[in-house]
Amino acid sequence: MNNNQRRRFLKLGAKTMTGAGLALGANPLLTLAQAADSSFADGADYRALVCVYLEGGSDGFSLLVPTDSAEYNEYTRSRQQLAVGQDQLMNLSALSGNHGSLGFSKHAEPLYHLYQEQRMALLANVGNLIVPTSRGQYEDKSVPLPAQLFSHSDQEIQWQQLQGRGRGEHGWGAAAAEHLSSYQQRDYLTSVTLDGSNYWQSGSGQRPFAMKETGLLEFAGLDKTNEWEQPRAEAFSRVMQMHQSNVFSSAYADVQNRAIRITEELGQVLEGKQPIITKQPEQNSLAAQLGMVAQLIAARGQLGMRRQIFYVRMKGFDVHDHQNKTQPWLFQELASALSYFQATLDEIGESDNVTTFTASDFGRSLTGNGDGTDHGWGNHLMVMGGAVKGGDVYGTMPQMGVDGPDAIQNGRVVPTLASTQYAATLLRWMGLPDDQLHQVLPTLANFRQSDLGFLS
Repeated sequence: MNNNQRRRFLKLGAKTMTGAGLALGANPLLTLAQAADSSFADGADYRALVCVYLEGGSDGFSLLVPTDSAEYNEYTRSRQQLAVGQDQLMNLSALSGNHGSLGFSKHAEPLYHLYQEQRMALLANVGNLIVPTSRGQYEDKSVPLPAQLFSHSDQEIQWQQLQGRGRGEHGWGAAAAEHLSSYQQRDYLTSVTLDGSNYWQSGSGQRPFAMKETGLLEFAGLDKTNEWEQPRAEAFSRVMQMHQSNVFSSAYADVQNRAIRITEELGQVLEGKQPIITKQPEQNSLAAQLGMVAQLIAARGQLGMRRQIFYVRMKGFDVHDHQNKTQPWLFQELASALSYFQATLDEIGESDNVTTFTASDFGRSLTGNGDGTDHGWGNHLMVMGGAVKGGDVYGTMPQMGVDGPDAIQNGRVVPTLASTQYAATLLRWMGLPDDQLHQVLPTLANFRQSDLGFLS
């Protein structure tokens, strides 16, 4: 092979490294067969977190609504034509009994049933905070506030990193995965994304193992089962096996060979698993992503996994326009996907081992801008799974008046629970001790309650 040909193959190989979804780990030479034979394969003490990111700022105030007469009237005065009608709400009881009467959107009915079965909990008025903050402190600027509070890009980064006022070097998922990776041999599968790169799982040289909803990312042009591509694949393999005198060429070849080996081995494991029979909702991208997460969880014994974090994303929540038309459809798709995922976890016997939680840039404003809402702050979120102490609302429902004690400019609600507290509760369930929690979440010490109590 001449130098020109060799350069073309190396260029092709550079493209396949991204296609492999490669994430470097500490144990690159361990094979799946070795992992399956190890003590990790006994399935003991497995736990997984699944982050469902609702891109654009989901409107939790259309999902969970106060229904006592005085509170509901205040809610409708603030939201006006965007207020959810009483006939579109299902009565929701809370075990703690200190939230008054509440209603849950009929458009998310499958989640209502999970809540009633005590397999889902609601978190009231969660948001990005550095320290506990009141309306007065916000207006006086007497406490540190998150930078660029109502900007999508800034708040997505800050929510997924939780490193303080500005942008940090890593996400809290990435920092946690670094601690959790010691629980298993296949450490590159500790952190898996079904929606490409994200701030939650990235930083300090780390990146998640990337997949797509239909399975592994493919090595373009190197399919050994295709007679047209087989010669190219074999030639590329020979180049990667050649002795490399240059340290960079040698490292590149090692990465490529490992990427190919991982892709082939993981593909064999997934193809060999018994198919999941729970029917997946059609034309639902979130459900498809979660279906692939379920397949990976079902294979965790063969893969030698004990701790994993997964990231999926649903778009469309930036509802500045046509909210009364768009919001019900979004809730229906979200509820269909999450209830399907929980049913699938039941089918594979992993419901007690997996906790699924929602996150978003921020909530929406109480006031409308015509037929939609603007960027807000506090938000109502959800967490579900067999370990969840469900059937309850955690936190404090805000007063919904635009001029009330919980609202600032344009009806943006000041959070009363911090995203940091939410994250700490999830990570403590995953097994992180307090010293590691404070490393991952440096502002946690600013809050009196570091465990919100929604996980057993």
